[in-house]
Amino acid sequence: MKKYGRYLALAATLVLMGIIFYFSAQPGTVSDKVSEAVMNSLQSSKANRFTPQWFSTTSLHANIRKWAHVYIYCALGVSMTVTVHLWTRKISLWQQGLLAAALCTLSGMGDELHQFFVPGRAMLLSDVGIDAMGYMPCIAAACLLIWAAGKLQRKKRR
Repeated sequence: MKKYGRYLALAATLVLMGIIFYFSAQPGTVSDKVSEAVMNSLQSSKANRFTPQWFSTTSLHANIRKWAHVYIYCALGVSMTVTVHLWTRKISLWQQGLLAAALCTLSGMGDELHQFFVPGRAMLLSDVGIDAMGYMPCIAAACLLIWAAGKLQRKKRR
């Protein structure tokens, strides 16, 4: 299983990137309907009990779209970090974290460039910043966990 772990991590990363591409390829009207459906289900469910106070219900549609960026890029950040870690053992962990962040940034920029060509969608630099709010803390947390797991392994060997 260890032998195939890096391929599984790469596959997970590519699947997440595919999901991001799929959602950003939706025309503006379709994307708005998906956001509205999510918004309606959130408002009619008990999930709104768990949303932060500052999560505006007057602009819930915009919030859902921005939080979707944060959550999907959080997952991409973790997946990218694990993938980079498993594929680049010869560079230090902090360099792996920087590489994962650079790749997530490029992915976000590519996503925004792609949206420029989709009817009803826009290319927004601010969305790349919102993506970073998702992947940066998750990359840091993943690197911290990788470091701690490595420390624990070295301690067990002694």
